[in-house]
Amino acid sequence: MLRLSSNITLFLKLFLPVFWTTVLTGITLVIWLSPEHYFGGVSLTSLRYGMTFVLLTWLGLSFFVLWPLKRVETDGEYVYVSNYFRTARYHLIDDVRGIIDGRLLFFRVCTLELKGAGAFGKRVRFIASRKQFNTFRAEFAGAVEFQ
Repeated sequence: MLRLSSNITLFLKLFLPVFWTTVLTGITLVIWLSPEHYFGGVSLTSLRYGMTFVLLTWLGLSFFVLWPLKRVETDGEYVYVSNYFRTARYHLIDDVRGIIDGRLLFFRVCTLELKGAGAFGKRVRFIASRKQFNTFRAEFAGAVEFQ
């Protein structure tokens, strides 16, 4: 089994959002529920709304950027896509249209395009493991279209 996605996917998809959402929610609740005299009598209105904005921005970032990441593996005939709770299997030649290779900051973010709608949608995003993905790309250059 060849793992195409990076090991950091689990950290970015589950641990980071849960940890920072808990921390930011706790700080936001403390700021909203504490009386102003705990902060030296300074007006907390802008701090309260600012922290709420930071929390909502983080939730949006987590939902739209981190949550769609999937774990992708292949055995040469099938591609296995997992969101760490359930797994879907797609035939490499019959179901996969192509793989789009891109970059996001320090990560190599790839999109697996399916010919039809799958269990996780028509497009599956994953952070590629550099070495494993290059091996896959070399072995299956004719079977899958790379962009």
